[in-house]
Amino acid sequence: MTADLEFTGRNVQKAVQLAAKTLGIHDKDVKFKIISHGSTGIFGLAGIKKARIKVRPDPKTQIHADEALLVGDHDVTPRESGDPPEATIDLDEGQQVGEAVLRRIVDAISPESTITIGKNAHTLKFHIEGGQSGVLIGKRGQTLEAIQLLVDKAVRRLDGNKVRYQVDVEGYLAKKKMGLVRTAERLAQKAAAKGNPTSIGYLNAQDRRIVHIALKKDPKVRTQSVGEGPIRKLMIYPRRKPGNRL
Repeated sequence: MTADLEFTGRNVQKAVQLAAKTLGIHDKDVKFKIISHGSTGIFGLAGIKKARIKVRPDPKTQIHADEALLVGDHDVTPRESGDPPEATIDLDEGQQVGEAVLRRIVDAISPESTITIGKNAHTLKFHIEGGQSGVLIGKRGQTLEAIQLLVDKAVRRLDGNKVRYQVDVEGYLAKKKMGLVRTAERLAQKAAAKGNPTSIGYLNAQDRRIVHIALKKDPKVRTQSVGEGPIRKLMIYPRRKPGNRL
């Protein structure tokens, strides 16, 4: 069986031209299937991918492809049609893309800020220090939350959910967590003392998780998220005492 050939190029047209040249035929005679249209990357700095096409040449033209491989044309890769696709994304690329996107955003707001990267088994953390940290954080952390979303979306396109990416400014996230835990504990005491449920307000998913965990072992209250979308909030309910009904 004639082996399929894969060709890459800056775009599909360039890949087709390379295939035609390799097989010794006209561009319009190339019968191909597009594997990937390619990508110009994030801001043109990282994550650039070439377009890829798959060609099953006529046996009469196979000799030209074989000759191209022998002389080292690395843009041509023979592959049997049943073979699985090769992995093209790794975590290093995800880090490069994340850092490139974050650097462009930070440079537009606070070019004097520095970015350092920390890693552990499950999380890649981008730490922003110096410069206009208050502007980068924004009111109630909304600007930082938006930056986090942009970086996360850019990287998720490459590696799915292999690792968690986190953006922090001047240790803001740790301070915010401490504040949320203190507020949650205060409201939990209030709910338990008065016997009435109370709301901690509208929080994002990460902040709700912090509160759920903080109050998980409190025997006097329970937590529950209610509502949908942007109006979803977290409620703190006093637990029922034996023999009593709320």
